[in-house]
Amino acid sequence: MSEQNTLREAYNNVEIEGVLLEVRHQEWKSKEGLNIELDIEVAENEIHTVSGMSKYKKADGSENGIAKGYKTIIDEYKSVASHGREEADKVRVNQGKVGVNEYYGQDGKLKSFPQLTSNFFNRVSPGEEYAPKAEFEVEVFVKSTSPEIKNDEETGRLKLEGIIPLYGGKVIPFSFVVNEEGADYVDSNYEAGDTAKVYGDIINFKEKVTVMEKAAFGKDKEKVTYKTLREYLITGGVDPYDEENANSYKVDSIKQAMVERETYLAELKNQSQQPKAEEKKGFGKKSSDAPAKKKIELPF
Repeated sequence: MSEQNTLREAYNNVEIEGVLLEVRHQEWKSKEGLNIELDIEVAENEIHTVSGMSKYKKADGSENGIAKGYKTIIDEYKSVASHGREEADKVRVNQGKVGVNEYYGQDGKLKSFPQLTSNFFNRVSPGEEYAPKAEFEVEVFVKSTSPEIKNDEETGRLKLEGIIPLYGGKVIPFSFVVNEEGADYVDSNYEAGDTAKVYGDIINFKEKVTVMEKAAFGKDKEKVTYKTLREYLITGGVDPYDEENANSYKVDSIKQAMVERETYLAELKNQSQQPKAEEKKGFGKKSSDAPAKKKIELPF
């Protein structure tokens, strides 16, 4: 058994609470399950997308409760898109996870973006306490720390590059920012090779900014830009685990998992560069006359 298979899955939890803006779903091509995405607004100009996927049946052939829950969301939940803001449901995610969506683009470069997933979503009942938020708490293997620099000046915050072990022994690199209040502590106490649990806020802010450019003659010109901020902001954490702690990740185990990750990425890149199968013309209707097939995302 490889080191990767024995690597413990890190504690990884996301809590999101906000107004349901939109629900999107798509059945798998195999008809064996479905994907779902929820856009949740936690504040003005701050929206988080949480996705999930599930088979309809368990291995023993019984109904899968996760897929059943997704169907309830699709059929019964009210979103801003479907019912308007006044009637839209407030929803809560309290068993989400931090992950990444990775693929190779046409330029041959790896694209990697943070991704939030969950199997469970709940509506906030009338009269129940409602507290909009987007927060994370996760164990992380520390790769490095460094001062955050913008416009050639230190901001007072700290960048933390970490590695998060996922289910099945997989690992992902992940970037955090430590707020000013915690930057000195992390800089003095967190070292490369440490394991620690950190928590904080998930920021995904996007604001449309419209400015009118004054014309020397004729009509003024409207210029539209967007102010965006996306980061995982650490606001607190625990002391690094002692080396003797059973939950402390060993450097050699993380290195082995990273080697296996590089193998996986190499295979992913190779698949992305495979030429597409030549289109079969068949007979009867010309291929150009046939209806276009709907693009379906595979469940892996």
